[in-house]
Amino acid sequence: MENNQNMPPKPNNYMVLAILSTIFCCIATGIASIIYASKVNENYARGDYAAAEKASKNARLWAFVGIGFSLLIWIIYFAIFGFAILGGLANAGSY
Repeated sequence: MENNQNMPPKPNNYMVLAILSTIFCCIATGIASIIYASKVNENYARGDYAAAEKASKNARLWAFVGIGFSLLIWIIYFAIFGFAILGGLANAGSY
C-alpha cells in the first residue's frame, strides 16, 4: 500500500449538490455533475490528484450551471405570467 501521508487532501466531490440540482433543477446538467462527482473519489483513490481536482471543479460547474439555468427559466416564467395576471387585473373592471 502506498504512503498516504504525502497525498494532498481529497477534493470535495459535490455529490449532494449534484443530486439536488438533478432533482430540483435541470436533469441534463445534473447528470453530468453526478458523473464528474463520482470520478473524484475514483481518481483520488488511484493517486491521480490532478484528475480528481479537475473532476471536482467540473462537478461544481455543472451543478451551478443547472441551478442557474433553472433560476433563469423560473424568472422568465414568473415574468410572463406575472405580467399576464397584472394585465388581466388592470382590465377586470373595464367591461
